[in-house]
Amino acid sequence: MSGSSWFVVLFLAGVFGERLVATFAHRQLVAGEQRQRWTLYALYTLYTVIVGGSLVEYILTHRPLIKLVSALGLILYVGGVLLRTVAIRTLGKFWSLQIEIRTRHQLIREGIYQYLRHPNYAGIILEVLSIPLVVNAWYILALAGLAYVPMLLYRWRCEEQALVEKFGEEYRAYQREVGALWPKFARRGKTAPIS
Repeated sequence: MSGSSWFVVLFLAGVFGERLVATFAHRQLVAGEQRQRWTLYALYTLYTVIVGGSLVEYILTHRPLIKLVSALGLILYVGGVLLRTVAIRTLGKFWSLQIEIRTRHQLIREGIYQYLRHPNYAGIILEVLSIPLVVNAWYILALAGLAYVPMLLYRWRCEEQALVEKFGEEYRAYQREVGALWPKFARRGKTAPIS
């Protein structure tokens, strides 16, 4: 195998390993009411297809890696994983793989959550788009953009609805003040309508 091939294989193995560790890490969680459970399984299936498909596309196309694109993808991947990790740690016991609302659920607005309502989802979007970039898997990048991202946005909308039901006006105010997937920036004293 060439140096590029080893890089691709090791990168994708690392991606898969990191996701397994993140998924099954022991956390002190409190159970709650779960909604739209199927979305988690659909997203995990698509994630696996993206990681595996990136490897298959790389092997079948025999195209050389564009090093600048791979480097950009690697930076975005690390940024996405870091963003996701910070989000999970900030939520602590309120974090869940599922859309899950607990009886004593609290609205967290500290740390990264003062800038983004859903930094975990923002991190996952960066991550899932960066994986095929690193490997220069253009067909899989299209799949990630056309299948995974819309599914994740659907799940985000479901979670938003659950949070509005739980916290009411408190969450609606949070929606007005803080962007969902990227920060809102003030323009001339007003908050931009970015969510």
